[in-house]
Amino acid sequence: MTQFLFLHGSWHGAWCWHKIVPRIQAAGHTARAIDLPGRGRAPALHALVSLKRMVDAAEAALAPEGKTVVVVHSRNGIVASSLAERAPERIERTIYLASYMLPAGRRVMDYLPDRASMMPGNVQINHLGLWDWLKPQAYREALYADCSSDDLALCRDLLVREPVRPALTRLKLTDGRYGRVPRAYIRLSEDNAVSLPLQDRLLAETPVERVETLRASHSAYFSQPDALTQTVLKLAEG
Repeated sequence: MTQFLFLHGSWHGAWCWHKIVPRIQAAGHTARAIDLPGRGRAPALHALVSLKRMVDAAEAALAPEGKTVVVVHSRNGIVASSLAERAPERIERTIYLASYMLPAGRRVMDYLPDRASMMPGNVQINHLGLWDWLKPQAYREALYADCSSDDLALCRDLLVREPVRPALTRLKLTDGRYGRVPRAYIRLSEDNAVSLPLQDRLLAETPVERVETLRASHSAYFSQPDALTQTVLKLAEG
C-alpha cells in the first residue's frame, strides 16, 4: 500500500482531485488532497500567504508514519520541491504533473510569460491585494479544453484568487535533501496553461528518473481520470 498526497495548482483546491482520490483508494492505497492556504477550506488573506506557509500545510498533511508519494499540479510544484527539501525522509517520491519543477535559486516569475500558453494577457494581477486571477473568458481554452461542460461549470463556481507571494520566492534547494527524493514528471501534450515547450524546458533543467506523457489539456484529472490514475500508480512504483 502506498500513501499519496495530492497538491492542487493555481486557483484550484483539493476539490480538483475528486475523480483521482477515489480511484487511487479503489486500487488499495491511501490518498488525501488538501486545500493550500488561501483556498477552499483554508481561508487566509492573500497578502499573508507565503511559500513557507503553504509548505507548512503540505508537511502537516504527510502521512504520520512511513513515506508519502506527493503528486503536484501546475504552479505549486514549488510547494512540493520545497517540501522535499524540508522533509526528504518522509517523502517516497515527487510526481510533477505539468508542474513548475524549478532548479535551486529560481522562482516562478523567472519563467513568465509562457508565450506558448494562453496565460499572457489573460491573467489579472492585483498588486495591492497580492493575488492573481485567470479571466473567466479564458477558462475553457486555457485550462479545460478537453473537459466536459459539467466539469467546466463546477470550476466556474469553485475557482478562487491565487496568492502571488510564493511565485516571487526563489527556491532554496540542496542536493543533500531535495536531491535525494526521487522525481518523476507527467507531461501534458495539449496543455495551454503550462505549455509543452515550458514543460520540456523544466525537464531539461532538472533531471528526473522517469517521464510519461498524456495527450491531455491542463486538467487531465477531469478529462482523463483513469489514464492519469494509472500513470500516477505506474510512476509511484519507481
